[in-house]
Amino acid sequence: MFGSVRTMADDPMWDAFAAAVVTLSLPTGSAVLRTAEPGFVDDFGFDAPVHIITAFNPAGIEADAQENDARHHALCVLLEQRKFWWHGSIGSAPDGSFAEPGCAVLAMGTEDALEVAREFGQRAIYVWTEDFLRIVGVDEPIDLAYGWELDERLMA
Repeated sequence: MFGSVRTMADDPMWDAFAAAVVTLSLPTGSAVLRTAEPGFVDDFGFDAPVHIITAFNPAGIEADAQENDARHHALCVLLEQRKFWWHGSIGSAPDGSFAEPGCAVLAMGTEDALEVAREFGQRAIYVWTEDFLRIVGVDEPIDLAYGWELDERLMA
């Protein structure tokens, strides 16, 4: 069952996760993914769910730039070692006041994505499918489902 297990008003961080935009570096160019009203979706160009994971700022505590860069590099290496295909992503506040790189991982199961995110101390992952964009808590009983839209103005 999808939807909120816990309301977003309980913690402002979940509001920030839902408001964030994710810029994806895809083979066809860049595109911006954002939440939309439930039931609204654009054209999904993948055969399986895409899991978006970051390694920045473990437990939501801001780390310094050098540590965050090392954590992101370690995430990329781990995904390559485990033979997962991925595209670069940047999750950011809509106004650009905050941004952090991540990986949009293809052909990975949600349990594997949660395990990787847990290894990097993350609170949530995004699960993007043709039907919804979910924000799933790594160690918290939260599963928020939204529609989604993809800004194709940036497509090459």
